[in-house]
Amino acid sequence: MVDELNSGKGRCQGTARLVIKPVQAVIELGASQDVLTKALNAVHHANRHGDDADFIAVALPCMRMGRNCMLPGHEIELFGSKTSLSAYLELEGPKSLQRRGMLASADIEEAFMDEGMPGAGYVRDRSCEKRTPGWIRRSQARAKRRGKPLGKPVHVRGNDLSALALHYGNTVVHVRQIIGEISEGSLMVNTYGFSSDGAPGVLPVNPVILDEVDDAA
Repeated sequence: MVDELNSGKGRCQGTARLVIKPVQAVIELGASQDVLTKALNAVHHANRHGDDADFIAVALPCMRMGRNCMLPGHEIELFGSKTSLSAYLELEGPKSLQRRGMLASADIEEAFMDEGMPGAGYVRDRSCEKRTPGWIRRSQARAKRRGKPLGKPVHVRGNDLSALALHYGNTVVHVRQIIGEISEGSLMVNTYGFSSDGAPGVLPVNPVILDEVDDAA
């Protein structure tokens, strides 16, 4: 572990994968969101405190559009190295989920990321965060702290329900899924485990949205 917390992007080695999935009883009780939140917050902690040459990337292959908004699904796939994923499982969040019997077997497996393989990228969409009521409140508070004028009034818009909203304490991160192929070069992700819209990092997963398209065809 390093002393200074990471805040920017880091490289994901992508040589190992770990599936985080709640047991059926947890899903039936409606507690899978608790598992999702704890698992994703642990990724953020691991990347913030870890080596920026060995970040963990997050895939949400089961995310899909629900009746009113985007839903995350019940399964998370994490990609990194065996070292980073082993350290992740030793964090209090994942350990408590395993200790309470809330997770199906969490085994680290080898991952294959060959150029041209189909998959999906999970990118943070910052455009969703602009001109929302929360964004305006934060802008006003920031201007007040700095003693600057607020500027011109902006048109308030509602939340974009086509993007998946994930909560990390008081921070909301909006994520979109992009279908594509794995390309050569380093896979770069932020501390939340997601890539950027300008450089989407495609991961070797099979998103359920493709199965739904095939079933509808």
